[in-house]
Amino acid sequence: MLGPSPRTGLLLLGALVAALPGCEEVDVSIPLPAQSGPAGVLDGTVTYTGPRPCTKGGHVVGAAIVLGFDTRLLPPPEGLGTSAASIDVIPGDELFGGLGAALDLASDGCPGPDDPHVTVSATWMLSPLPAGTYQVRGFYDYDGDFDPTFGITNLPTQGDVAGGAIENAAEVLAGAAPRYRAIALPSGGGGAIPETGARVSGIAVALGAPLPLERPIFHVAELLAPSGTTERPEEVVMAADFQLDTFNPANPGGTEASLLRLRLAAGLPEAEVARAAKPPLSLPVGGEAAPVLVYARQDVNGDGAIDGEDHVLDSALIPALFPISVFSKLGGDAGLASQAAPAVILQGLTIYDDLLTTALLGPEPLNEPRESALIGVRPAALCLRPTEPERGGVLVLSHKTDKGGRDILPARDVEGVEKALSAQFGTAIKITYGCLPEGRYALNLLYGTGQAWTVPNEAGVCAPSEAAPSADICGRRPRLASQDVVLRIGPPDDPAYCDEYPTPPLCQP
Repeated sequence: MLGPSPRTGLLLLGALVAALPGCEEVDVSIPLPAQSGPAGVLDGTVTYTGPRPCTKGGHVVGAAIVLGFDTRLLPPPEGLGTSAASIDVIPGDELFGGLGAALDLASDGCPGPDDPHVTVSATWMLSPLPAGTYQVRGFYDYDGDFDPTFGITNLPTQGDVAGGAIENAAEVLAGAAPRYRAIALPSGGGGAIPETGARVSGIAVALGAPLPLERPIFHVAELLAPSGTTERPEEVVMAADFQLDTFNPANPGGTEASLLRLRLAAGLPEAEVARAAKPPLSLPVGGEAAPVLVYARQDVNGDGAIDGEDHVLDSALIPALFPISVFSKLGGDAGLASQAAPAVILQGLTIYDDLLTTALLGPEPLNEPRESALIGVRPAALCLRPTEPERGGVLVLSHKTDKGGRDILPARDVEGVEKALSAQFGTAIKITYGCLPEGRYALNLLYGTGQAWTVPNEAGVCAPSEAAPSADICGRRPRLASQDVVLRIGPPDDPAYCDEYPTPPLCQP
């Protein structure tokens, strides 16, 4: 029977995505579960093409990270996955070992901008894996700051070199979105792993796309409430029966004012920057390069062109923008772990200046760095179980109409939205109306590269094993209060409404 890779020691829980369109992340790693039956293996060669690596203390800095994703559990926005099925880590010393003296391990440093690129290869293996269909994605951790144990360090950062088992590698190098190879295990697909195990070999993984952006690190700078109240919250609360005052394409100003909105500022509050930039957190928020959030158009249909088809699901008038915002339901009343099942998300609406300006954007890609991003919270929740597609899913809208009686989703659009969601998530999605699932939700921002940031995270939340002698300390490290903010869907303003229109059973744990 085929056995596990000697380097594979962790099952990541979280959106470990690299150069990948793809918030949901976690923050811990656990040992691989004991295998009670035959398992499968994927293996192949990873080829890196890019700048010569940095060296320090006689070693190469960084490592190649190869990740296998079940196609039913791809990271957002493609899916609602919260874990990579398996991971292999190829140390830099191993990957670049063939360069020999060209590395100059005796000297610490990094290549200059004019140094020629290098191409090197090594083998990788992912296991043990159950039967299924997988995508293989990866990146080279160029600066050596990857740590799968924590959500604040488990995704690629600026300068890391990304890729995967890609079918259109040449197009990607020219700027197109990657199209990842679907790999069936066992190779025939459609069956269980045989008693002798199963192996698909010869899978080529190419890493050659340096990431130009830092992760979208943010904090909640202010809450803009429909009441006109502006505040800087420790917790954002929206009632389970929240109803928009106005939802009218002819009144973008009134529609925007009806939304609960968050202004997410890049980086951290000034009072936290010095502590965050130092070890052990070492967040890239200090120094000369001020953190930014980069607005860009989203190629929703993946056709390689930005046009009028690339709009948000609920209105053809509003273009879809990065950073994508997603609010994902957490488990329990404390902690960072996502709710085990079902997956429940609210997708935010990314607004450029204001809703009218957003609607008037042309087909330009933008790529505009800003000090903050404005996010509207849609009063709608998507609930489904990604690994149980036969159960279907629901998009629950808190109300059918705004307070003036105008339909939130016109009847003529319901079928189209249901079809689009069903195709995206591989299960039948139906629209219904009722109170939103109550509980705590994490705030996620996501770039088209798959780089993401989530609040709350470990920088703001003490682990159970860490003593908290003050509000600013977790054990022996600083605690950043700005990184411990949640969206809470709270009790309804009108309990009788939720009695008549309860939260759908599919949204309940």
